[in-house]
Amino acid sequence: MRTEPTVRQTQAILTRIERELVARGARVERAGASAVRFDMAYPWRARKLDALTTVSAGRVLVSAGAGEPRRVRYELGFRLLRAVAAAASVILLVWGWEWPRASLLNALLALWVVVFGVPYALAERRFRRLLDAAAHDVIDRRQTTRETPVPDVRAVEPGSPPPDA
Repeated sequence: MRTEPTVRQTQAILTRIERELVARGARVERAGASAVRFDMAYPWRARKLDALTTVSAGRVLVSAGAGEPRRVRYELGFRLLRAVAAAASVILLVWGWEWPRASLLNALLALWVVVFGVPYALAERRFRRLLDAAAHDVIDRRQTTRETPVPDVRAVEPGSPPPDA
């Protein structure tokens, strides 16, 4: 965020984030005046399958720390994704137990990169874009011009004709 949001803007940012998460099937609750906690729906219950489907839970906080300007901070949890990667690791270990140890370790590393690393990075990126959009629309709203011009209102003395006449 380029400028520090006011209290009203902070509430608007959190409301927009809540709306976006609820649209994806998350259970959202306010945690104080400047934070939101959420639990995402399981992938098979999600309304929309996208990169955020891999997130299990999280927290968004608009706060200032150590005299800094306010920022939108977040934490994402990936319980289900970790469980899937761990289960796939166990299956790979059982299946490849007779392989040379270096090959097995390389296969495990590749598995974690593909099963956990890539979805994690995509979800982080997508969530960051969601937060940026919510904050940008609220913070930079006044920097854009209005679509309908404001009428030119001039003081007209009583009894005199309007300026256009």
